[in-house]
Amino acid sequence: MNTLLNLILGSLLLVTLPLQGALAATDPKTETEAAHAEEDASHQHESEEHDEEEGEHAAEEAGHDDHAGEDQVDDHEGHKESEEPVLTLSTDLLREFGGEIAVAEAGFIRQQVSLPGEIQLNKEAVAHISPRFAAKIVEVRAKIGDKVSAGETLAMAESSETLARFNLTSLIDGVVINRDVTLGEHLSPDDAAFVVADVSTLWVDIALYPKQVPLVEVGQPVRLSTSYGPEPVEARIDYVAPSVDESTRTGLARIFLSNENRAWKPGMFVQGDISIGEYPAAVAVPKSAIIDLESQPTVFVQEGGRWEPRPVELGRSDDNLVEILAGLEAGESYVTEGGFVLKAQLQKNEFESGHNH
Repeated sequence: MNTLLNLILGSLLLVTLPLQGALAATDPKTETEAAHAEEDASHQHESEEHDEEEGEHAAEEAGHDDHAGEDQVDDHEGHKESEEPVLTLSTDLLREFGGEIAVAEAGFIRQQVSLPGEIQLNKEAVAHISPRFAAKIVEVRAKIGDKVSAGETLAMAESSETLARFNLTSLIDGVVINRDVTLGEHLSPDDAAFVVADVSTLWVDIALYPKQVPLVEVGQPVRLSTSYGPEPVEARIDYVAPSVDESTRTGLARIFLSNENRAWKPGMFVQGDISIGEYPAAVAVPKSAIIDLESQPTVFVQEGGRWEPRPVELGRSDDNLVEILAGLEAGESYVTEGGFVLKAQLQKNEFESGHNH
């Protein structure tokens, strides 16, 4: 009996164990935990894949940034090379635009005073033609403006006493500047029938103010100019009056002006620029050579096949020249006229360089 009972219990035990395994496999709680475990594993796998992708993407961006940095460096270096505009305008083309080139050399700077003056007849070359005795004019041959020669007959007169006829002749070569006689007029020896002047030489009288009187001397250079008429001329002081005018208290300086071409006329007002002192300069250039570049006086100097805008230090100056203390050496070639052409090219190059950047 006991043996049979034991056999039955063992059989039930064998049946119960697989059933418990089956029930455990179908338990909802167990299935949820298993699903969660699988999802966690999947998420972890996806996270790892995402991290790998981000790493690869970051590496690619880093490589791209490295190339971009190299490109920027190359661009900057290329721009840096173009920051120095080079002026290579040929000398022939520069001259076509009115440019002139010279070699720097020493010169003299003249201290000057500018004073007013007036053109006068050379009173030493003026002749008054009068009859030798009282007479009546029976013939008139010359008129104002006629060019006459010494000995040429200007009029014929008849003596009031003897009725003898005689000629009124010019005493010098010149121009009739006045005629004060008419046909049939009676003249005395004190009457000037004609005035003849040699205008090939004239006087230029310059008024000296009190402070200039002791500075002006015979032989000093003077430049004569007028706002109309002939071109300026260079001359020298020929005469300085030993006294001053009592009414105006001004002195007088006089120039004997050559006027062969008859361009200067008596009565013209002029300006006299008198050099009262000269100062040597190691380098002196025309004022036209100085170009204002960014508020700095500049001279364009030739260096090989290009032009260098070189800042200069200025010293004394006069109406024509300026002394160069630094920036230009004697013997160097530079632009005396037309520097504005190179300035325009320089500004154009700088604009294009900045615009490209």
